[in-house]
Amino acid sequence: MKACFNTNLLMSIHGLFDHLPIIGRFAIVFGLIIVLPKLAERVRLPGVVGLIGGGILIGPELLSLVNPDGTTFRLFSELGKLLLMFFAGFEINLEEFKKVGKRAAAFGFLTLLLPLLAGTGVGLFLGFSMNAAVLVGSLLASHTLLGLPVVKELGLMKNNAIMVTVGATIFTDITSMLVLAICLGIHATGFSPQQLAVSIGELAIYIPVVVFGLSWLARRLFILTRSEELRLAILLLMIVVGSLLAELIELEGIVGAFLTGIAVNRALGEEHKTGHTLGVISHALFIPAFLMGTGFLVDTRIFISTIVNHADMVILIVGGLFIGKFLAAWIFGKGFKLNKNETRLMWSLSIPQVAATLAASMVAYNAINADGERLLNEAMLNTVVVLVIVTAVVGPILTRRFGASVAAESDDTPETSTAPDTN
Repeated sequence: MKACFNTNLLMSIHGLFDHLPIIGRFAIVFGLIIVLPKLAERVRLPGVVGLIGGGILIGPELLSLVNPDGTTFRLFSELGKLLLMFFAGFEINLEEFKKVGKRAAAFGFLTLLLPLLAGTGVGLFLGFSMNAAVLVGSLLASHTLLGLPVVKELGLMKNNAIMVTVGATIFTDITSMLVLAICLGIHATGFSPQQLAVSIGELAIYIPVVVFGLSWLARRLFILTRSEELRLAILLLMIVVGSLLAELIELEGIVGAFLTGIAVNRALGEEHKTGHTLGVISHALFIPAFLMGTGFLVDTRIFISTIVNHADMVILIVGGLFIGKFLAAWIFGKGFKLNKNETRLMWSLSIPQVAATLAASMVAYNAINADGERLLNEAMLNTVVVLVIVTAVVGPILTRRFGASVAAESDDTPETSTAPDTN
């Protein structure tokens, strides 16, 4: 009886919006984009958590105000994901980044290796094959810079610990996508050294083509084009092209967007008017759409069912991620003599598992070999969804907490974390 009542109630709520014109839905979504981050901040939560909560509210689970499979919202959300990574790269000054390049590589290696080992161990313990277990490990190895808007709001983008973490993203995402491609190949046809060599060769060509080729192209096009509107369109086109080129060699599109951001910064500089204009539009519309889209993933019935029926899997996967990422940040912090709050801030930024993790798990779930076996089963897929939700909420909260402490320390000691990388 209670279940029937709840179903009827949801149907009644959904019915309220059946005849609402699309412009009316658009107005409600925009209102939530304005209000929810402020409400979240009033209770000392990052604004991004408010937007994720808004996605839960307007998604198919509750109000069903927006169709998550609709072409318009999918386009906005996909662009938001790419633009989030584009601006992560765009705010990297290559000359400044060279000072922390070795550190970024070191942290990237640690924050990839330790969660990879943890996830592989968990997968083997749960009875997965070695190939599937390694893939599970790779899902934990990457990270999405969901807390970046929080860091930017706190004025910490020039902090070396942040630059190291942002730089490490390219290492973790590219490597985890490469592992995914290898595991998919093994699942389908067995291990192929030739295919591995081809993937590495493609990567060796792709990175300089994007970073240097698109940089040259952006510089030339902006010289020829004086119209601000056309320049904005050129930037969007370059982001999409960089992402599509990444997908051609079986990398996640966010890697291409990140590299395109570095290329555009190299060509134009981060203070360029067009980049600023695109940033305003992105943070007002596309990036909030992506964050809300993350909330659409929440199906409370599946969420609760997975936690109850596969509690051991959830605890091991989520715990493995948090512990692996923490150990990576702790070891790096000790090795490079960072203070406690900077180490914790790096850890918090590397926690969220959204874009690359979700995309890789869906691909692995849909990968079926000649024997009709999936690379990842439904229980692990649902566990990954739980992981995404938990880390998407907890990561930005911790980033706000530790970032505020780092910002306070920076105000007291302006030279904090500005020593160049001499290692």
